[in-house]
Amino acid sequence: MSRFLQIFCTVLSSITIALAIPNEYIRFGSPLLGLIALAPFYVALRNPKKLSFTFLLCFIHGALTHILSSFWLGNFPGFAIFTLGASDLGTGFFEGFFSLAFFFPALFDASWGNLEASAIKRHFSVPFRIFFFAAVYTIWEYCKSTGFLAYPWGTISMTAYDWKLVTQIADITGVYGVTFLFSLFSATFAEGVMLLGEIKGSAFGKEFSQSYRLVFRTLVALFSVTVIYGACRLLEERHPVKTMGTILVQQNSNPTRKDEEKNILHAQKITQDKFEEVVKGGEKCDLVVWSEAVLSRRFPQAETYYTYYPSAESLVSFIKKNKTPFVIGGPVIFNDEKHEYGNSALLFDKNGKFSGSYTKMHLVPFAELIPLHQYEPVRKIIKRMIGFSYGWTPGKKPVLFEIPLSTPAKKTGEYEVISLADRNAKKQDDTVLISTPICFDDSAHEVCHALYKCGSEIFVNITNDSWSKTDSSEIQHFVVAHYRSIEYRTTTIRSANAGYTVVIDPTGKILADLPLFEEGALFYKVPIFKRTMTVYARYGDWLPWSLMLLVFAYIFFAAREMLRYEADTDRFTVTLLPHTIQWYERFESVMSAYDEIFAIDWNKWNM
Repeated sequence: MSRFLQIFCTVLSSITIALAIPNEYIRFGSPLLGLIALAPFYVALRNPKKLSFTFLLCFIHGALTHILSSFWLGNFPGFAIFTLGASDLGTGFFEGFFSLAFFFPALFDASWGNLEASAIKRHFSVPFRIFFFAAVYTIWEYCKSTGFLAYPWGTISMTAYDWKLVTQIADITGVYGVTFLFSLFSATFAEGVMLLGEIKGSAFGKEFSQSYRLVFRTLVALFSVTVIYGACRLLEERHPVKTMGTILVQQNSNPTRKDEEKNILHAQKITQDKFEEVVKGGEKCDLVVWSEAVLSRRFPQAETYYTYYPSAESLVSFIKKNKTPFVIGGPVIFNDEKHEYGNSALLFDKNGKFSGSYTKMHLVPFAELIPLHQYEPVRKIIKRMIGFSYGWTPGKKPVLFEIPLSTPAKKTGEYEVISLADRNAKKQDDTVLISTPICFDDSAHEVCHALYKCGSEIFVNITNDSWSKTDSSEIQHFVVAHYRSIEYRTTTIRSANAGYTVVIDPTGKILADLPLFEEGALFYKVPIFKRTMTVYARYGDWLPWSLMLLVFAYIFFAAREMLRYEADTDRFTVTLLPHTIQWYERFESVMSAYDEIFAIDWNKWNM
């Protein structure tokens, strides 16, 4: 295949992935496109010639997929050049680094891309090539979704949202089981198309057909087991052990300090209208959740400030009037001298008293988490570049909120429980331990895993993606977050400034929601289910780590075999005369002399 066609196939794959992921045209994405999205990329990498060109293909694939699916990052206030430009280059180089893995088989086996030559050595080259590609691509998506630079957007698993029968395996494998299945299908499909043209007239056509049929049957078996398991999980009867009457507020406003008073009053009006509706319906509200970054003053010092602000009706007075706990997004102070502030979820009890906070642990690199921002010269540079100082400090540990209250506050060295329990109450009400992953937190596996292991019974996400100004951004974030419900078989609720405000059940289905970019409030009796330790909750990301172990094992044994072969070859070196004209002339003279000496006179033999 020419280099032009390889680049064309790579670009085609990136475009298909972008169309398969939730976008402006296909609201929740297309699983069908997701199934074949990697097929052109597999074709491009099927017969790698040079590592440098393989790097280029992977770089194009990573960068183009990122910019086509996450173009809305360009709307991030003040940081568009970093969030879109730098992240695009970073993603391209990161996937380019994985060209080493894609190229390894060709490095150790010169016959990797040659059908006839590889058939002589081993008939399992077809299944190996397919499974190796699926494994490496799954590892790539895991690596790009984990760690300091984690960005789990633009992934194949995002394309599968509408296929609930398939996504249910996330409680065993996490999202990477979905990625592996879809990658395997793309590779199998592409290999089948390529083999149709290669095995005709081939002496090994029958062997390769048998090998391919083995892969195809394996693929069908894996999908069948996945669908059967998904059906069982979807049909399983789940009965909530308790419910939490919750008001989720979507104010659809611009969260800046200059508009803070207007935003708070606006949120109060929306909340009050919903409160009156709930009371009229004979229901009770246990918790009110406002979105991320509603408040701008830093806690705990700001508690006194909001006792009198806004002047029309202070925040504390409003909460006290409605006698219901609130969770509201706002900042906290870690170290004022070093300018260390946290993006937090603030908990207020039913009397309006600030009770504690959880601080976002996984910050967006180079947008929220800016290296050295605690130093004055760095802050001055940032302020000169974008017009204001920026940068957050990540939270130090998981925090749970206990709603409505039953036991005294509990603390350990590893995590904290902030309880609103009334120890003097004659009747002890049921309580629920909620965790509040903030915005990007709900995409971070390590954060949600830590919160769940600490005892979280429900994820309550607060977020603000309104700056994106696009439906695709809101839905993409929701699709990433909905996998947390499946992985831990728990309910997730999201209160977003402009969307997607939604209640998600343990199978990933939507129970209730609000329209995007519209103000409103949603009241729902959120079901709380008995906590279960799923395979994923217990063992985490075991699948990508297992695939890494297999890939490294292959590389180790292949490298050792190659070194052994080279050592054996060096021991049996044969020196040949150069094939020159003089060599042929000498050979002819020798043969002529041979004929003269050993010539046979057939006349004598016939006498």
